[in-house]
Amino acid sequence: MGPTTKGASSRTERTARRGVIRGLPVAAMIAGVSSAAVGAVLSMPAGALAGEVRGSVGLPPASTAAPSDPARARYWEEWNGVLDPRPMRPEPARELSVVLTGPGTAAASEQPPYRISNGALLPATIVARVGGAIQLRNDDGVAYELFAEGFSEFGPIQTAPGNARPITLTEAGHWVIRDRLHPHVEGHLHAVPDLIARAFIDADGSYTFRDVPAGSYTLRVFRGADEVAHQDVTVAADAPLTIPAIALAVPPAAPVAGAPHP
Repeated sequence: MGPTTKGASSRTERTARRGVIRGLPVAAMIAGVSSAAVGAVLSMPAGALAGEVRGSVGLPPASTAAPSDPARARYWEEWNGVLDPRPMRPEPARELSVVLTGPGTAAASEQPPYRISNGALLPATIVARVGGAIQLRNDDGVAYELFAEGFSEFGPIQTAPGNARPITLTEAGHWVIRDRLHPHVEGHLHAVPDLIARAFIDADGSYTFRDVPAGSYTLRVFRGADEVAHQDVTVAADAPLTIPAIALAVPPAAPVAGAPHP
């Protein structure tokens, strides 16, 4: 009985030692870690938490967005002697860019890609943050040599099918994008210093910002060369924010050369 009792006592002591680390019971350590973790979450600043922002932008029923140079019209926009030209229709996902700007760094959440597909930039209105770099991906089966007029950092370098071209934005401004190999391609690049996030835009004009840090921002809508709408918004961390629908007006017609002024 003596040896058995001594062995049992030794096992009890070893178990007790395993339950104590540097004089602190394991249960107490677990409780301490849990309390610290909860305290860290509760003490996080509001900006560290994220919410979703959604809304919609409506384009006029008959879109007037067209290449600035009539000679660059696509084949389906011109009379061919047999079929009438296909009427232009609104394409919010291609024509628009909806962004949030404000103080702080750019959001770390997933952002929509910049690409060229089916012979056109998608989106044709590109908004990016000054000091950052974008990747312009070629999803077509032909090469492109895109460039931004007047912006030396975006020269006509060939981008092969399936490749992505990095472009660094060193200054704020607006530039027209063209392609040296395909004259019909046209887009617009806006570089802004305080871009926070870009929205995913659906074909019907609805948009969604994912995981936006809580805070106050300016919602801005760009179409082509212009900023066509803006409003202040406040994003909360505890609920999605739905912004009332934005209806864009038909842009004024360009003046006819030689026409008298009113």
